[in-house]
Amino acid sequence: MNATNRFRAALALAVNNWVSRAYLAAVALTAGFALYEDLFVSQADASMSYVAPMLLTAPLNMLFTMALAWIPTDAPFYLGIVIGGLVNAAVIGAAVRAIGRRRMSSVRPAPGA
Repeated sequence: MNATNRFRAALALAVNNWVSRAYLAAVALTAGFALYEDLFVSQADASMSYVAPMLLTAPLNMLFTMALAWIPTDAPFYLGIVIGGLVNAAVIGAAVRAIGRRRMSSVRPAPGA
């Protein structure tokens, strides 16, 4: 299996079920709101709009933000959101697939059928 097929398989885990898609939609909405506030809203006090996408994409987002803190922009934060969201969605997709397989294997045919 080459790298392209592995990437496609991981991406399929992240988007081929409604639970992962709903998670990615929540991440996109909260990150979009944080980006909107970052670009268009000027306020003197701190905003809590960064908390929701950071908590949704934890722990990878927190690792990216802390490891790349030397970069003076918000790029590590948004890069962490993208990578953390995709990895978490793939984990959710793998869990959904495992639960679905377990349900399918527990179904037994009726006796005498």
